[in-house]
Amino acid sequence: MNKAAESCKIVIDDDGRIAKLIAGKLEMEEANPENSAALGFLINGKMAGGILYTALKPGNEVWLSIYSDDKRWCTRRVLKIIFGIVFDLWGCRRVNALIDVDNQASLRLATGVGFRKEGKMRQYRENGRDVYVLGMLKNECKFFKTKEKNNV
Repeated sequence: MNKAAESCKIVIDDDGRIAKLIAGKLEMEEANPENSAALGFLINGKMAGGILYTALKPGNEVWLSIYSDDKRWCTRRVLKIIFGIVFDLWGCRRVNALIDVDNQASLRLATGVGFRKEGKMRQYRENGRDVYVLGMLKNECKFFKTKEKNNV
């Protein structure tokens, strides 16, 4: 395992502080704890951001939001965990995300892992910024492989 992968630890948000941090940093409403979950990214022992899963409908879909002030969180191991939770643990068919149209780094990351642009919402954010709506189906995820085998 390389040093970058070793330096990012994933922690469960058991008290809502990570969800609140992510929502605040992304200027979004706080998540409803009844249908949301969050994980934090610890890098060298310091909280560097995390992932917020919202509007969870197990077996169907979930929305995700990621915030980090350190790019080292983004490893194959972490992405496999993020999407394993969505598609394996919760059994979702799809995952959705909103990304500001001017956030090119996040758009490159999202499309690189399998998200597709599905639309644009004009003046969606409180500050009037436009966002892209992105979605990914289970079979489009590059970091989740189904365990099903073809029986021939």
